[in-house]
Amino acid sequence: LSFNQPKFSSTPMWDSNGITFANWSIVGEFPNAIFVNTNNTIYVANNSPQNDTIVIWQEESVNPTKIIHGNFTGPSSLFVTSNGDIYIDDGFKNRQVQKWSAETSTFVTVMNVNSSCNGLFVDINGSLYCSMYKHHQVVKRSLNDAVMTSNRVAAGTGIAGSDLNQLNGPRGIFVDVNLDLYVADCENNRVQLFQPGESNGMTVAGSASLNPTIRLSYPTGIILDAEKYLFIVDNSNSRIVGSNLNGFRCLVGCYGRGSQSNQFHNPNSMSFDRSGNIFVIDSNNHRIQKFLLMKDSFALSFNQPNFCSTAAWNPTASSFANRSTIGLDPRAIFVSKNNTIYVGNRLNNTIVIWHDESVNPTKIIHGNFTEPLSLFVTSNGDIYIGDGIWNGGVHRWSAETNIFVTVMNVKFACNGLFVDINDTLYCSIPDHDQVVKRSLNDAVMAPNRVAAGTGIEGSASNQLYNPRGIFVDVNLDLYVADCSNNRVQLFQPGESNGITVVGEKSLNPTIILGCPNGVILDAEKDLFIVDQNNHRIVSSGLHGFRCLVGCYGRGSQSNQLYGPRSLSFDRSGNMFVTDYGNHRIQKFIYLKKSCANTSSRLQKTYSSSLTSNNQIYYRDCKKQNFYYESVQVQVIESGYYTFRGSGTIDAYGSIYENKFNLLNPSENLLKTDDDSGFDTQFKLDIHLDVDTIYVMVVTTYESKESGEFSIVVLGKNKVVLERLSTPVNIQFRYTSKLTDDSPTYYRDCRVPQCHYETSQIYVNTTGLYVLWSENNINAYGYIYKNDFNPLKPSENLLLSHDGPKQSGCVIGDQCNFHIKGIGLTLDDILRDELQSNTVLNNQSFSIKLSAGLTIIMFIAGLINSILSFITFQHKDSQQVGCGMYLLASSITSLLTISMFIIKFWFVVLTHINVPTSLSVLRGGCASIELILKLFLYLDGWLNACVAIERAVLLFKGVNFNKKKSKFIAKRTILILPFYLEQLSNQNKLTLPSISKEEHIPEDVVDYGSRSELNGLAPPLVAPRRIPPPASAPVRRRRVIQSILLHVQRKKKTFEKIIDIIKRREAITIYDLGLEFLRVYDGNFNYREGHEITYVDCSVGDIEPRSALILNYKGQYTNVHI
Repeated sequence: LSFNQPKFSSTPMWDSNGITFANWSIVGEFPNAIFVNTNNTIYVANNSPQNDTIVIWQEESVNPTKIIHGNFTGPSSLFVTSNGDIYIDDGFKNRQVQKWSAETSTFVTVMNVNSSCNGLFVDINGSLYCSMYKHHQVVKRSLNDAVMTSNRVAAGTGIAGSDLNQLNGPRGIFVDVNLDLYVADCENNRVQLFQPGESNGMTVAGSASLNPTIRLSYPTGIILDAEKYLFIVDNSNSRIVGSNLNGFRCLVGCYGRGSQSNQFHNPNSMSFDRSGNIFVIDSNNHRIQKFLLMKDSFALSFNQPNFCSTAAWNPTASSFANRSTIGLDPRAIFVSKNNTIYVGNRLNNTIVIWHDESVNPTKIIHGNFTEPLSLFVTSNGDIYIGDGIWNGGVHRWSAETNIFVTVMNVKFACNGLFVDINDTLYCSIPDHDQVVKRSLNDAVMAPNRVAAGTGIEGSASNQLYNPRGIFVDVNLDLYVADCSNNRVQLFQPGESNGITVVGEKSLNPTIILGCPNGVILDAEKDLFIVDQNNHRIVSSGLHGFRCLVGCYGRGSQSNQLYGPRSLSFDRSGNMFVTDYGNHRIQKFIYLKKSCANTSSRLQKTYSSSLTSNNQIYYRDCKKQNFYYESVQVQVIESGYYTFRGSGTIDAYGSIYENKFNLLNPSENLLKTDDDSGFDTQFKLDIHLDVDTIYVMVVTTYESKESGEFSIVVLGKNKVVLERLSTPVNIQFRYTSKLTDDSPTYYRDCRVPQCHYETSQIYVNTTGLYVLWSENNINAYGYIYKNDFNPLKPSENLLLSHDGPKQSGCVIGDQCNFHIKGIGLTLDDILRDELQSNTVLNNQSFSIKLSAGLTIIMFIAGLINSILSFITFQHKDSQQVGCGMYLLASSITSLLTISMFIIKFWFVVLTHINVPTSLSVLRGGCASIELILKLFLYLDGWLNACVAIERAVLLFKGVNFNKKKSKFIAKRTILILPFYLEQLSNQNKLTLPSISKEEHIPEDVVDYGSRSELNGLAPPLVAPRRIPPPASAPVRRRRVIQSILLHVQRKKKTFEKIIDIIKRREAITIYDLGLEFLRVYDGNFNYREGHEITYVDCSVGDIEPRSALILNYKGQYTNVHI
């Protein structure tokens, strides 16, 4: 590269006072262009009439070393390549760009243009760019072409506008090594980024930028440093602004328009030398200003964190120290760079010190000072202490010698102390209405000089009234908390008149203060003020002033303050406040997440569209048929990232961890947003870890909305986006309907009489397929592998989906394998009356009544159990087994009633709170049901044991053996839980006999009244419908219990069934929930390993003969009888 791109520290600073490098006598009137190359050679275009020249300074030269004359007129820009060739704008009159060759010292035309080039740039591939202010366009051409070809459009349409593909008066341009083009879009008050091949730009700074950045007014120049941070010439605001990790800020020219050394008047362009110093064309002052980089020239001893405009602190503080450590009425606190905390104890006349992370003080310094009101610590560890009300003066405790020396004499106490970067000590004296200072570098202690105030109280700009805390920044600007004037004053170097920056009579509307006591600036020069009489800490920022902590009025609560006096930041941004009236030090934790993405850099742009070819899913229970696209997200550095959606659709974005389950959209969900305010696009601010895969899902707010969208990702480092979902290729559409004549089955043990239709699915190619239904009923779908057993609907089940209610869960649904439920289910507590997402107070009366009765039952049961336990815990009651049974029963009763109320509230609360995780619902259902059942059975068995023992006692009378009874009771109590657990497990597998006429089910995938089968790319063979069993004539026959159809592949049992059937003329078979079927006498054969599935009817002569359908390894076999 031919130009300098310095790499700066996190908070680079430049001397606010510029040095005039060249004036109008050298560079002419209204200069425009400057370029500093990597050799520190400086090139300036003098565009004065009759003096069109290029002026050159070699490194360290004070006067120009070369002046190049040419035939160009009014040059607005120039660029110098690594070989020393100079490209100069000559478009104003001659409509061309000329190149001065360093080898031949001659000019040649290299580009034809339609107007002046207000910006010139040559990229790493040798392409020349020209921004044309009047033509609202940036054009380019390759310098490697053998002949001068026509220009190509790099940005802009040639028509003034503010759309993403338009420019309005473009000026300075910059092209980085990735060929990203940055344009100072002057009239649109923004900086646009055009990536290679893209006609639409992205606003990276200024008006309508993706993230809050900074307000620009006619930007005319732009440069990127080595870290790709932006530096912008903000022409009409007469300043240079720059970005860093914490956002944008003013760098130089921050004192308004003017001709002073710290001011500009419409600057035009800038350039860095290799040391990082800034050279600025100060156009309307007809000069070039040089601003020295001040890095490493000083080391601050205190913390100035970089906060964003939305920085926030936890409003609830922790008490770092109380009166037992710091005494009464603490005033002074200082936190150093290494997080060492210093507090003045006015009661004991000591300095209390905590080193980093220490909970208790690690050092206490005693001295001859009295009631220290202020202190300051320098980088070498020396402590400056205001020596209170009685002695006056300022003492310094030397960290090297551990002794005190007097460094300033004052007649009154110093309420504020500060040592600036030039080692000047400042003291604010409330009783003298003045701030004084003296240099610590003087060989002898010279008299104090006045820094601010006249010594007479007043509210004039040169007066102070009871000044308190002070702060001096690196530009030597003095900020004073002018307490009794309820304002903060700024005194610039050499100025006796202050500027009211906050409070009464400030130039701009700010905030009302009540005796401000302390003032601090952060790295962005935002003010943090201790507002004593309003008992709060306030700050300035991009959006004005706001309360930070102590915003709940005066008090002693953890979120309140009482007359605070001073504050200091640790290196993490946490805030320490001396809470004077509450005699404590409060620590407010900085919430880093509040500044997660406000300063992030653009890392990735992803563009796509949602069409009818996209996959469809249910966004939530009540919203179905939404097109969506899923994108895998990976980051190479952990941190906070922003995903910002835009486009022609009302986009709805969600972030998932690990994977996205379209059948359960709430699973793995981290964050979702549809930005349902005035802006219809989503914005997601989220912390991502480097070792985790995330999935970004983009859908729409309205069902089946289609259109284009784009995602802009901002963050700390590179982001990898890879599309996951692929367009749907619909292979087959299947339409049918369910009627009253359709067969029915038990979907599960609680839901009978479900109509269904079944299909067999064959595919020619292995791959991912999507099946969905569109219908006017609440359809359920099931996919089974190889075989479906209607008596065990969960067997061989691969996948199921019940449409929009997939995320819901009824506790009974998951417990349907039990023969009988225990306790209240949602049906028992008036399930239909429960309102989702509605608090209990707003539920119906019946729900409230059920809740009240449940609580009463719990209290009554609790009292009964406790009293029983107290009664039977005495040894006298445990002489016989009966007492031990009753003691154990009191415990199981307590556990039973506890599980009962847990189950009740689990059912109610999970149904009210719809977004509850499905895994939580299932886990709670299964565990609560089992535990409740176990305790209830235990309680019943224990009561039965009591009854049995009493019966034995009556029978035996005096021969009753108490010891033996007690021994049996102990063994019984130990064995019972294990026995009941085994019994419970067996009951889960047992199905009862039901003498009710029902249809037999068959293998199902239920598609509802109208179904569409959709797949991805692999071809799909159409489903083949499986016919239901035909009806059979109804006759009275003997009944064989349903156990017949549950026989599991045992030869002897099959032989028994065969024998039974052969010996009867006709048999009617009943099964759980199945309508009766008829089997006629006859002969049939069987093979070992078959399983009876259902009985069908086959064609006969007069009355149809039947066929017993056997299932053998997934294949159906008709066996005629």
